[in-house]
Amino acid sequence: MAHALFESGIAALGFARKATLGFFEEIPDNKICHQPVPGANHALWVMGHLACTDEFFMNKVGGKPFNRFEKWNGIFFMKSTPTPNVSDYPPVSEVKQVLDENRQRLFQWIESMNESDALKALPEDLKSFAPNRAALLSTMAWHEGLHAGQLTVIRKSLGIGPKFG
Repeated sequence: MAHALFESGIAALGFARKATLGFFEEIPDNKICHQPVPGANHALWVMGHLACTDEFFMNKVGGKPFNRFEKWNGIFFMKSTPTPNVSDYPPVSEVKQVLDENRQRLFQWIESMNESDALKALPEDLKSFAPNRAALLSTMAWHEGLHAGQLTVIRKSLGIGPKFG
């Protein structure tokens, strides 16, 4: 693996995921689709969205096969509209499992790359995210942080205290 090129990105992805998982804690299953304001993302949507995002980039950039993306993109990916109805979604336990599995698959994919792979330019339609695979990791961590911030608002609106600090 191209350790030096990926070291910061891997650290950022690891930190982001640890924080995100912490923010999911204490949100009761019966409030997993709570929206602090109508139309807002809820915790289950965030969970599924992050799982889909990992798959999307692994497929689009690395040619890795989809696991759940094709089935879930209409409810969890860009341009989907979160609903407050838990019955509109796969079971929470399944979404949590895929969230974890896809991050593990992402790390395995990263580990398999060499320096030349890491520096490959992203496809034209993804260059607004990052110039190459190595830089994409930091962008993905930033994206996860954006959604982790949404989880902090959800927690606060449910009366759940801060996770850090």
